[in-house]
Amino acid sequence: MEQRRKGLVLVTLFSLAWSLQITMSKVVLNAGMSAFSLLFQVMVVSSLCVLGYILLFKPRALNGIEHNDLIRLLLVAGVGTALANSFGYYGLENSASINFGFLVKTAVVFTLVFAHFMLDEPIHIRKLMLMSSLLFGVYLVTTNGRTLVPTPYDAFIILSASLYALANVIAKPVLRKVDSEVVALFRLGMGSVFLAAIFPFLEPSFYIPAHVPLVIITGLLLALMQLLLYKTLQNTSACYLSMMSMLTPLLVMALGLIVLGEQLHTVQAIGGLIVVCSGIFIHRIEI
Repeated sequence: MEQRRKGLVLVTLFSLAWSLQITMSKVVLNAGMSAFSLLFQVMVVSSLCVLGYILLFKPRALNGIEHNDLIRLLLVAGVGTALANSFGYYGLENSASINFGFLVKTAVVFTLVFAHFMLDEPIHIRKLMLMSSLLFGVYLVTTNGRTLVPTPYDAFIILSASLYALANVIAKPVLRKVDSEVVALFRLGMGSVFLAAIFPFLEPSFYIPAHVPLVIITGLLLALMQLLLYKTLQNTSACYLSMMSMLTPLLVMALGLIVLGEQLHTVQAIGGLIVVCSGIFIHRIEI
């Protein structure tokens, strides 16, 4: 029971940090910064923050990383940061934001599949039913009940979601031997290096600083989010993390009401209620 309570606290803090980071990203994008520039510069700031945290509080954590774990950490950075973000932002730039908001959450489906085959996490009817209710609730929250208009670029968003899920499943075994902070550092630091190699082909001016105070705040939130992500994954199953973090759209919606002056509609409120009820059941049963 104590472990499950700890997992619930961690995934709640992670979802809160993620929603704050998403909201701040919206603020910066609304101020006129391009998505690719924002992503790279925020990644650099967050990498420095996590590195500073490790050097101050866990300087020995970087010692003695085994070769196989190092390869996995590089895969996490390459798959979960460079490829997933590049495909995701390319899809977002060319598809509708409403499509992106929902399709990126299909990561929960891919997590279920990858975790079953790679981590031996079970698949049962209750898990499938709860996953379906979560997706339906999130669909109502993110789309306000509107019908999605498919575009060819949606495939990039779905591919991005699958890569996010794959990165977390790859990271799970590493967390048995490597500190969660080190995994976060590799995800952010090496991910920044990979992005620096890819982005010149997508946006040549991605490295030019802009909206520096907002970027620093967003980077701090991303660092906190990544630290909590891998601390949560260290203490829970991959499926539990993925399913319970579906609360994030609710927190983003709440912050949007407060910070961005967005409106709450009845359909979104119903979707939020479905997600909350599903989350309660997920916590009560073994996921």
